[in-house]
Amino acid sequence: MPVLRLLLVAASASLVAFLGGINYGHLGAQQNSSNRMSLGAQAKAQNSVNLAINGPSEYDFHTRSDIENLRKTFVAQHNELLLYQYTPMPAIFGQIEDGKAWWGLEGQLFYDSGNRSPDGLSEESRFVNNPFLLVCANMVIDGYQYDTSKYPTKEELASAGLPLECAPSQAVIYPREQKEEITYNVSNFMRASAKIVDFPKQLGNAPFDVVAYNARDFGFNYLAVSPRFSRNINKTSDRPIEISQFIHTGNSCGYSGGCNNMSPYIEGLHELSLKAVPAQAVVYLWRSRPNSVDQVPDFMVTLNFI
Repeated sequence: MPVLRLLLVAASASLVAFLGGINYGHLGAQQNSSNRMSLGAQAKAQNSVNLAINGPSEYDFHTRSDIENLRKTFVAQHNELLLYQYTPMPAIFGQIEDGKAWWGLEGQLFYDSGNRSPDGLSEESRFVNNPFLLVCANMVIDGYQYDTSKYPTKEELASAGLPLECAPSQAVIYPREQKEEITYNVSNFMRASAKIVDFPKQLGNAPFDVVAYNARDFGFNYLAVSPRFSRNINKTSDRPIEISQFIHTGNSCGYSGGCNNMSPYIEGLHELSLKAVPAQAVVYLWRSRPNSVDQVPDFMVTLNFI
């Protein structure tokens, strides 16, 4: 049976766009954002805030201005979390090219690189459309198999109702406490997927990446996946990691003219994995480089996998 690479949070080929060669440019270099959230003593919201979880959108062939205006609309869903006016950070969004395709969720799951790579809603929109999900899990399980007598073509498999992603089921920010919890129902996703494909039963085969340019957009420049407080997570951080993720046009999609996607590959933010569920990845965020991974964070995001 053919092997299918199936996504929990659909795998971002943009994360490995570096394989095709990346021109990072001056905009990809670390810069400080002017955006700030209202947190701690400056918090406008005195109680917890349940975040809207926005679904993915179609970005293909839109302009950078279109994408930035859409992001501003999603930021405005929670103006109580802003300290002052929001402006998309040029170092993150300034290299989006007008009129380009974007990797699609269906393209990545079913067709890989090539002419059909932009098929479906744009996978990067999962993060751009949810600006207050400061750190997200982007997870892939390798080694799925499917029955070719049942699904003789990729098109038939694509129409079978296989879940394209494991979106967060809940996200809550606690502004005064300067922390956030995001929950992924991995168990439900796997059960739904198992109705259509066969997959490895060991979660150790499920690497995931950390997508954190939303944190960078709000002024948090460093992170670490806490080795002390995370549980059932392989490959936690032994050092603070600079968040330099940004969006530009790369060639990993194999589509004529390239696709807008995220770069670069950052060692320490890739190929983490779950040992079992429930699991927690406790991510510390700092505005300035900390002395160690145990330094008290400026903000903390807990990724819950259930």
